[in-house]
Amino acid sequence: MELTFRQRVLRRVGLDEPSHPYILRAHRFRRSIFQFDRRLRDSYLDSNESPKLHIGAGWRQLDGWLNADIELIPGVMRMDATQRFPFADSTFDIVYTEHMIEHIPYSKAASMLHECHRVMREGAVIRVVTPDLATVVGLHSERLSSDQETYLSWFCRTFVPQDWQHNAASAINVMFRQWGHQFIYDEGTLRTSMLAAGFSSIERCTLGESRHADLQNIENQQRYPYGLLKFESVALEGMKRSRGTPA
Repeated sequence: MELTFRQRVLRRVGLDEPSHPYILRAHRFRRSIFQFDRRLRDSYLDSNESPKLHIGAGWRQLDGWLNADIELIPGVMRMDATQRFPFADSTFDIVYTEHMIEHIPYSKAASMLHECHRVMREGAVIRVVTPDLATVVGLHSERLSSDQETYLSWFCRTFVPQDWQHNAASAINVMFRQWGHQFIYDEGTLRTSMLAAGFSSIERCTLGESRHADLQNIENQQRYPYGLLKFESVALEGMKRSRGTPA
């Protein structure tokens, strides 16, 4: 059966159709009454000596991580990443977020990165993955590489509405206007935001690759045809400097 445009949009971020508002309110009330999220957080932190935080997990829960998301998802701690995080200073060894930061306004994203820095231990690592503005804008060129042509053709078939022209202009508009995207970063802008939050030793990584074992092959690349998520994304890793370490 052919998917509707709405279903294709939801599938991009790994979501099912949202529940009825009354059901969502009931779920929030029940979770609040039973303090589900606090208990999930405390249980995880009590049982992990090297805790890892996954922000914007959605339905893709990583084993051994505290998975957090603003949506109500079984087994996932509900957390609004635009607000102060419900953790003490210096809690986590690793923080990871994939294709999430572009969904919140630029100023809120800056606050989120500061909160990530606050709750990380000295020497801890953060990995941020997001669509790359340079890649998206690069589609609007007179001559396209084979990788660009493959990505553009698939993106238009999958996400551009049927009654739109299937070209680079439509693809770029969809990237900016759909899925609640608020700000699309290029490498330089994301790097500057991470530096402003206090991170150092920032380096760009290929998807699936990292100096840190816990961050290797961590992206949800299966939701795109082979190689296309890697083509679309920029991944930066940074560290929270230990005291006394030069910048």
